[in-house]
Amino acid sequence: MSPPTHVREVLADRSRYADAVRAGEQEATRLGITGVPFYVIDGKYAVSGAQPTEVFTEALRRAWDDRPTLEPVGTGAEARGPDRCALPGAPSTD
Repeated sequence: MSPPTHVREVLADRSRYADAVRAGEQEATRLGITGVPFYVIDGKYAVSGAQPTEVFTEALRRAWDDRPTLEPVGTGAEARGPDRCALPGAPSTD
């Protein structure tokens, strides 16, 4: 389906994404969001309104610093992720 056709179909069916929109509105209410723009980073850090670059940089840095680290268990094939790539910190078998 071409993008213009898809847009026309969505605009013709006002209920097509209604459930997703209501769910988004409920999540925004739960988070205390009262205006736009509002950014939620990693489900933990919030930036409200138009902010300087430094504010976004700090929020992204905090989210990066708080990310969980993987603890490899085993060696070789056992110490690989689901995509078969070696996990960070796993002993090298190459």
